[in-house]
Amino acid sequence: MAVQALLIAALIVQARRRQRAQAALAQQQQELTHLGRVSLLGELSGAIAHEISNPLSAILSNTQAAKRFLQQKPADTGEVGEILDDIAADSKRAGNVIKRLRELFRKADAHLERVDLNGIVADVLELADRRLLEDNVSVATKLAANVPAVRADPVQLKQVLLNLVVNACDAMAANKPGDRGLTIATWCDDKRFAQVSVSDRGSGIAASVKERMFQPFVTTKSAGIGLGLSICRSIIEAHGGRLWAANNGDRGATLSVALPIDRS
Repeated sequence: MAVQALLIAALIVQARRRQRAQAALAQQQQELTHLGRVSLLGELSGAIAHEISNPLSAILSNTQAAKRFLQQKPADTGEVGEILDDIAADSKRAGNVIKRLRELFRKADAHLERVDLNGIVADVLELADRRLLEDNVSVATKLAANVPAVRADPVQLKQVLLNLVVNACDAMAANKPGDRGLTIATWCDDKRFAQVSVSDRGSGIAASVKERMFQPFVTTKSAGIGLGLSICRSIIEAHGGRLWAANNGDRGATLSVALPIDRS
């Protein structure tokens, strides 16, 4: 009996150690995911600041114009009403950008919910809009109208897609300004997974990089740390999905994400 008791005690100790190790690993993964998100937003900080300053500048200009119309004799209240509508729209625009930034900066456990892939694409393109304009990248979307919802953490999914968009822009940096095209598509071709892909018109993925591109600290960027794609794959696999890359038939590359369809 004593031997059996010792064996049971040893198994309990091992189980507790394993639980602590798993908890520590999960915490490290969360920290790494947040680090990748902050690093990505840091890369986009200039474009995001511009995205916020534009509506704020418009609000100031419209406020000054409204004051001038009110000082007229008689006051032009019709013009003032239209100006107030513009101010409200610009305030909402700035507020939406700040809301999305707060979501991405927030450090929290993954929260799975029913997510619309097309809505995620729209939010990401709005966040990346200034970067796309600065890089002279044109965007085409091919979003399936009937793509089913997926089960995912929306903040982490935005992080993944935003990373893929930024990488696609970087892949086309050597192209002439009129030759930088990005295509984002959503579709569903089976009963288990819905998919979203980001395609660029760059030089494609070199054979020497393709097998290692999702490994930590592998990067082709001069200032990159090589964690973006590694974190993205970890996020998608934690969702029960898959992230992979392939060269296009003509030029460039496509990175695709498949996520389980939400059955709730």
